[in-house]
Amino acid sequence: MAKTTGRREWLSMVARGTAGAAVGVLGRPRAARSGDDGGHPRIKHIIVLMMENRSFDHMLGLLMDEIPDLRGVHSGDWSNVDDKSNVHPLTGGAAYQGQFLVDPPHDFWSVHQQIYGHPGQSTQQPQPDMRGFAATYAQAGGNPANVMKCFTPDRLPTIRALAKHYLVCDNWFAAVPGPTNPNRAFAHFGTSFGRVDNGPVWFVRANRRLEQGIYGRLREGGRTAKIYYYSQQSGTIAMTFLPSSYFGLYRDFVNDCRNNALPDYAFIEPPYVDQDDGTLAADHHPDSFVLAGDRFIRNVYDAIRSCDEVWRSTLFLIVWDEHGGIFDHVSPPTLPYGDSFRSGVAGFNFNRLGVRVGAIVVSPYVTPSVSHALFEHASIPATVTQQFIGPPDTHARYRREQHAPTLQRLLIDMAPRMEGPDFGRPQRRSEVGYHRVIPASLSASRPPDRPTFGPTRPASSLQIQHVRDVHQLLVSREPKVARAFDARRITTQREVARFMRTALAVLHPELEGRDS
Repeated sequence: MAKTTGRREWLSMVARGTAGAAVGVLGRPRAARSGDDGGHPRIKHIIVLMMENRSFDHMLGLLMDEIPDLRGVHSGDWSNVDDKSNVHPLTGGAAYQGQFLVDPPHDFWSVHQQIYGHPGQSTQQPQPDMRGFAATYAQAGGNPANVMKCFTPDRLPTIRALAKHYLVCDNWFAAVPGPTNPNRAFAHFGTSFGRVDNGPVWFVRANRRLEQGIYGRLREGGRTAKIYYYSQQSGTIAMTFLPSSYFGLYRDFVNDCRNNALPDYAFIEPPYVDQDDGTLAADHHPDSFVLAGDRFIRNVYDAIRSCDEVWRSTLFLIVWDEHGGIFDHVSPPTLPYGDSFRSGVAGFNFNRLGVRVGAIVVSPYVTPSVSHALFEHASIPATVTQQFIGPPDTHARYRREQHAPTLQRLLIDMAPRMEGPDFGRPQRRSEVGYHRVIPASLSASRPPDRPTFGPTRPASSLQIQHVRDVHQLLVSREPKVARAFDARRITTQREVARFMRTALAVLHPELEGRDS
């Protein structure tokens, strides 16, 4: 059981991080010299790839034997008790697909139970003990043992190679103890505007605050920013209301890397839905095929490495938006400040973070190492602000971003590292799950390591929420198109893909014909 972090202790942690919190096999680095505005002098591009709904222990915890100083886990170190008093130890054995047919709960009150170990509608609770994960999943109808399972390193070759070759942040927490949208809001805006729930489409109100988010601030400062989403049939989570000029498709990202034409800031979104060409959903949201997501991370990395000039000027962050109801053993800290907006939940003031998630900093200016410095999703716009606009304490609008630690402190003053990681033997497409169509009728007998693919595969909870959000936006902007769909009846991968392709073609007509 970890104690709550007080103001003095928290500021001490940040100070230690500023002095060089990256500690690993090569020791403590020399901090890079900053320009007049606080940015790293060699970084021209910041790229963020945000994946979905997996905890740190689940994805990276078992790397502890391979990465010195990593705050990970061993099998049997931790356990949870379910609602019937059955004990479920932490183990390996996480499967690529099939263990989360029931989506683990990760709404605000479920996460509250996961952190504090018992249910309740009051935020006045004792110290967190991280013992409520199995119980909440059992109550939702899932197998509670599955939320306690972790991936062994060999199962995620890209994540393993990048984590060992670059820098892992093992003290990065979701911004909110809750679901996708408020956590992604902190990544885009440095706040969730007081919300801790997913919807319906409350991000639309942020349209009036565009200049306060990182994209509008960059544009006002003469800088460039773009969100690259995989395809129109996949769409962009919760940010669809922004003008088309802020968007590109994944194919555009690959070409912009090759041609050294990237914007200052790029935010990458994986395919959230199975694609017509056979590409699997690669977002890592349960129950997407996890190895497809691992391969997508590799593809993004390879695109960045396709141009040496891009590589020598890039900071690339891989991070998950929240834990998705899956176990992590590290208790979230309490910040010495809250947000500029008040929460609608009595007693919750945005001074408590969500569950720990994986974060890997990939750059030619980091060495194989681990950072224990405290980061959270507001660190993303704060880092971009620091690099391209100025210090976030004076240039960010909201309190959490103003105080968030930035990633520049992890970069080292050295010649760029041009050697790449060892990814092991090349994977075959059949192993990765890309371009492999398996009839849905076989799913009942299919082992969990073979990807489930097919037009009738049920849509995930994320995809259903995404459809409803975009449909509500169509109601306000394109009512004739909205009337052609009943969002409540969209339940399969094919139906999601058809709806999203139609909606995004209307909302982002400039991208029509440029799909991946």
